[in-house]
Amino acid sequence: MAVWRQGVNEKEIDDIIALGELAEFQKGSVGGQKINDSRINTDVRDTDIAWIHPDRSTEWLYERMKNLIARINYDKYQFDITTMQALQYGKYKADGHYDWHIDSGPNLPVHRKLTFILALSDVNSYEGGELLINMSGNPDNAHSIKIEKGDLVVFPSFVPHKVSPVTVGERITLVTWATGPKFV
Repeated sequence: MAVWRQGVNEKEIDDIIALGELAEFQKGSVGGQKINDSRINTDVRDTDIAWIHPDRSTEWLYERMKNLIARINYDKYQFDITTMQALQYGKYKADGHYDWHIDSGPNLPVHRKLTFILALSDVNSYEGGELLINMSGNPDNAHSIKIEKGDLVVFPSFVPHKVSPVTVGERITLVTWATGPKFV
């Protein structure tokens, strides 16, 4: 796991939130190991998400994220990365959570290699909502982190992780995945 402190500045955060708030929200789904196989299950995942797709108004954001991905991948992982998926703007409101899961799998149409989570809300504006990352294979020894606003957390997409329930306030993030050829 890598944490890039202050990966984006305050103005960029405000601009990302403005883009996210203009997008169409939907409930986050789970599953999806096959195309059209995802479903809503709020026992596992309770988040509101919106997709920020690449276009002229988001070109700056996609370039910024691609540059961060390239630098972090080079410094920490050196995976064979070919592209970045669409940006997912997410809100965890009171009781919002996402139970243990991985972001990659053999039946996905693309092979996700790295997961990028950018914190957009002030850490003092909500309670709960910790990111737990299970690097050891034992969920009892998972690394817990409350992401500071502007920080970017990066980890391999095959690593189990979860977001604990938000008890007060709202946790806002921007998530994307770097993809590439399957590991051999």
